Amino acid sequence: MSSFNGFILLLLLLLLVFAFTVVSVEPRQGLPTEFTRWHVYVVNGLSDGRMLFVHCKSKDNDLGGRNLDVGTNFTWSFQQHIFRRTLFWCYASKDDNDYDGGGAHASFKVFWQDVLLFHKCSWKDCIWIAKDDGIYIKNVPRNADEFRWQWKPGLLQH
Repeated sequence: MSSFNGFILLLLLLLLVFAFTVVSVEPRQGLPTEFTRWHVYVVNGLSDGRMLFVHCKSKDNDLGGRNLDVGTNFTWSFQQHIFRRTLFWCYASKDDNDYDGGGAHASFKVFWQDVLLFHKCSWKDCIWIAKDDGIYIKNVPRNADEFRWQWKPGLLQH
């Protein structure tokens, strides 16, 4: 095969991939999810004025660790990777007496390729809330918090 034919074949393959990407149109805004500006919020919903430590990252971006007062949040925005491989996860910990004074932690995904997640996030805002009993996601269309992860005893070294 000549290099020109190989180039044409590669170009056609890229056009085909792009066409499939554009066909996966998000129903609310008419844009593919790759062109949507996503926002992730991690909210301290703990009681009794307890501090929440949260450290979030992706494969390419370490967003750093933060201490959040009750009612505050850590937020960031991004556009999804063109090949839909965007994944963000967080480590969170709380100091309290619920676990023999040793505190508790949770590690959890906050954004990944999943149409059910996209619906819960109303196709733009993924809201995660740390509460006394675990981590919740806000189902934005239903205005309901849904339990997702339980706290694990102890604190990890970070």
